[in-house]
Amino acid sequence: MDPQVFCMKGLREKFYLKKRARLIAYLSIGERGAHDPYYNSIKKEWVIGQNKVWKSIVLDLRKEGYRKTLLNRIIPSIIKKGYEGIMLDTLDSYQISIKNSKWKEYESIEVEFIKKIRQRYPHIIIIVNRPFRIIDQIKDHVDAFLAESLFYGLDSNLNYVKMKQGHTKILLKKLNHVKSLGLPIIVVDYVDPEERKLAKKVAEKIKGLGFIPWVTDKNLCTVGIGGCELIPRKVLLLYDSHTEIDPALSSIHRLVQMPLEWLGFVPEVYDINKGMPKGYLADTYRGMVVWIPELKDPIPFYKWIKKKIKEGLKIFFVGGFGFPIKKEFLSPLRIEVVPNKAKLLERANIIKKADIVGFETPPLIEYTDYLLYPEQGTALILAKNSKGQISVPLAVTAWGGYSIPSTVMIKDITKEDIWAVDPIKLFRLVFKPSFPVPDVTTENGRRLLTAHLDGDSFFGDAEFDPSRTTGEVLRDDIIKIYKIPHTISIVEGEIAPWGLHSKKSKRLEKVARSIFALSNVEAASHTFSHPFFWKDTHPQQAEKEYGHNLPIKGYKFNINREIVGSVEYINKRLVPRGKKVRVFLWSGDCLPSREAVRLTYKIGIYNVNGGDTTITNQAPFLSRISPMGISLGEYFQVYAPILNENVYTNLWHGPYYGYVNVISTFMLTDKPRRIKPISIYYHFYSGQKMASLNALKQVYGWALSQEVNPLFLSEYAQKVLEFRGTAIARDGDFWIIRNGGALRTIRIDKALFPVLSRSRGVVGYKKINNSLYIHLDDSGDYKICLGKRENGFYLYDANAKISRYKKEKNRVFIRLKGYLPADFRIVSAGCKVKVRGGIYKKDSNEAGRFHYSFKKSREVSIEAICKN
Repeated sequence: MDPQVFCMKGLREKFYLKKRARLIAYLSIGERGAHDPYYNSIKKEWVIGQNKVWKSIVLDLRKEGYRKTLLNRIIPSIIKKGYEGIMLDTLDSYQISIKNSKWKEYESIEVEFIKKIRQRYPHIIIIVNRPFRIIDQIKDHVDAFLAESLFYGLDSNLNYVKMKQGHTKILLKKLNHVKSLGLPIIVVDYVDPEERKLAKKVAEKIKGLGFIPWVTDKNLCTVGIGGCELIPRKVLLLYDSHTEIDPALSSIHRLVQMPLEWLGFVPEVYDINKGMPKGYLADTYRGMVVWIPELKDPIPFYKWIKKKIKEGLKIFFVGGFGFPIKKEFLSPLRIEVVPNKAKLLERANIIKKADIVGFETPPLIEYTDYLLYPEQGTALILAKNSKGQISVPLAVTAWGGYSIPSTVMIKDITKEDIWAVDPIKLFRLVFKPSFPVPDVTTENGRRLLTAHLDGDSFFGDAEFDPSRTTGEVLRDDIIKIYKIPHTISIVEGEIAPWGLHSKKSKRLEKVARSIFALSNVEAASHTFSHPFFWKDTHPQQAEKEYGHNLPIKGYKFNINREIVGSVEYINKRLVPRGKKVRVFLWSGDCLPSREAVRLTYKIGIYNVNGGDTTITNQAPFLSRISPMGISLGEYFQVYAPILNENVYTNLWHGPYYGYVNVISTFMLTDKPRRIKPISIYYHFYSGQKMASLNALKQVYGWALSQEVNPLFLSEYAQKVLEFRGTAIARDGDFWIIRNGGALRTIRIDKALFPVLSRSRGVVGYKKINNSLYIHLDDSGDYKICLGKRENGFYLYDANAKISRYKKEKNRVFIRLKGYLPADFRIVSAGCKVKVRGGIYKKDSNEAGRFHYSFKKSREVSIEAICKN
């Protein structure tokens, strides 16, 4: 990383990152460019020449003042920022500026300088670039050697070139000498990023020589290809803020993002009015979905689209293209365009359609002035109009695909969005994912279960027992009874002495303390004044049905007070020692600004709520399942997995037992595809009425009758954030997967199994629906080989997480730790198994699975000694 460009502050804000890689800072020793922040402090006597190719000045390390500046100022500032190593570049630049006779003198000083760095910083990583003449003298003081342009590089005009055979031969001889010294060697070659096949070939060639390859672009702006190939998982979702102001309410976010997430992609909503994203994208983006009207000035957008197609991105257009449906625009995309001879009200008939068409409703073929027919690709719908013209209104093409209006999505008379095509199967055809999918719904083969409460009406009294507050009712009748993890919040302005219920505050705070003291409760804030509208920062309360926020005397809305202040209040007055607020739960419309989400990152807590997952038997539509959350700049808002009882009770107008219908939501988000965890989410006013309290008991009872793995909401949020950051790479027969170790499930949708003997970090697997869910340990560093099923020992499922896993030769050790008495199943063929941790019941079935149910123990261990 170039410490002058890379923002460590932004990295530090991402509190949830569990560090796996070590950041190495780039440091040019022999040259400095005019862009360098230290450029103006360079003294004239330190300059000994120029590098005209890179437009930089060459500096003299023989000058004591320059060495002191590096050792006492520049390098300490780099280490202070948090870097754990430095890559010393331009160590051989002196050769273009001083006579050969002076080289030895210069090199002796360079050797001593590097030794001083090591002496001062014994634990950092030091990588050196091309100091061939001194490597024998510094080999014990550096960690790796780097060289550029072994097979492909740049000419004097910075154009990509294949290196001459003589150059490669000489450099290879030098590198082999360095290799004989025992140092790891990194070889950086430069290939045009659009020549990806060539880049792969070059990387494989370098790797075959025993070196660490990195084939990248000349500006070092792309991910490039190293020892393994990183799989691009991002997908851009383009929308137009002129027609859909809030990205969270845009059609593309609400309807397209979730199906892409289920396929393992990381969607990013992007407003086309910000200008087209710059730079090469295909190294990190698989493609994009475009859902925008025709632009006023479509030419720049059209040119950009063609460029991205050339890069290799797959692009799917929904309902239009953003540019005119005319021959001059579509012919280059290999789509034939002909005028529609039919009349306006004459609809075309479908004469052929793919199996994925007609998913929730039949498609409509709306009239268009022009008819489309792709020269290549797959016609998902073939239509014929009254004049006998054949057209293809929905197609998958070599570069992606397109749809005309109402072929993929129809809005019915109730304004319900209904899919006319299975979007998951459609996007599988378009983007062709082939990688294992990180999963946030399941751990160790059991469906995740969360429970969280918004703090609304904590002050209220139960109608059926006015002597008890709603907080006391839910504490005693729910939270203490159902001992699964709960994430519980309060609204400061409702219970604090300076809030709306000051006379009752002493009692309310006491109840809150008693709840937060429970071992199965993590603390959350639900704001200071419960804003109903987060983006209305200058409220006129009379214009809103509920007002902008609670009418707390003397209070003027302040976003910092809502977030930071309310968290501080809970931490200082309500939680016991050793416990802190872990989550901020959005209130009201749950549409926070980027700045609001940034504040939660700043204080290091998860932010959750929002989304609209309300699929039920009465409205069994995929459009009612929300995505995991939404990107707001560099921050991410995590949505509640499933919506709360307010929606199921018609905004608390009744029927008050309506929350029982969430059970159908739980079922429909589990089959035929598991899309969401089970999430019990409600407010304290559910403790007000007997009907709503009984509904809660029924919901809890159903949830705990399922095979679940309970966890806190903060743990679920961590998984969502890791889903977006998980790195997946291919290395021959292996999938390399890296993350923070909290997301521990990988899903594959093919008839393959993990080859346990050749995999690392794989604990077991289980077939759920038509997919295989692979259980991972907590290392965050996985190597998975897929193939035929092996006999042996593995974990089939468990209601707890892995706290320790060790595999060595014929021995496997697993420690499970959960929130309920341990319950798990193992497959053990030819193994002796010892289970420790307390009293348990054991049984088996015909499939060779052994089931262990513990009476009390939440932490248990399994040891298996196998013959092979």
